[in-house]
Amino acid sequence: MLNIESLFNRDKEQIDFDMSENVGHISLHQEKYELLSPMHLVGKVVRAGKNYIIKADVDFVYKTNCSRCLCDVEVPINYSLDAYLMRENYDEADFEDSDVFLLDGMQVNLTDIVNSTLSYNIPLRVLCNDDCKGICSGCGVDLNTQICMCEDSIEVDDIDPRFAKLKELLK
Repeated sequence: MLNIESLFNRDKEQIDFDMSENVGHISLHQEKYELLSPMHLVGKVVRAGKNYIIKADVDFVYKTNCSRCLCDVEVPINYSLDAYLMRENYDEADFEDSDVFLLDGMQVNLTDIVNSTLSYNIPLRVLCNDDCKGICSGCGVDLNTQICMCEDSIEVDDIDPRFAKLKELLK
């Protein structure tokens, strides 16, 4: 939490912050991801008329699964955050290309702001490496570490008849 009361009272024009917080996990699209490092934020909050602008650099490392082979992958995240902190209602059309957060009091929950901006700062697909072979759709073997033996045992009768001719092309 960041206290912005000194901006509200006009004691300061800006508040600089450098904070790390052990969050434990983040949630995105009803999934929880374990954080392997503290969430680190460095930035400032500046007065902009009756409202405020927050600019910060966010970085942390989280754990997820490879999209192909399902092994654990550590993913470093680094991005810049630019957003408006509004004390009053606003016209969304005026801020359609910006992140806007309504303030409720003098405390800004930076973790909530980061959680709200994750969806477009975290990759949709993560691979353990660019050459990941994935898992066999027949037996489930990780093709990066083992050789699949089920390819030889597939009979033409096991294949969708629409694709049987394609199997002959591989011979």
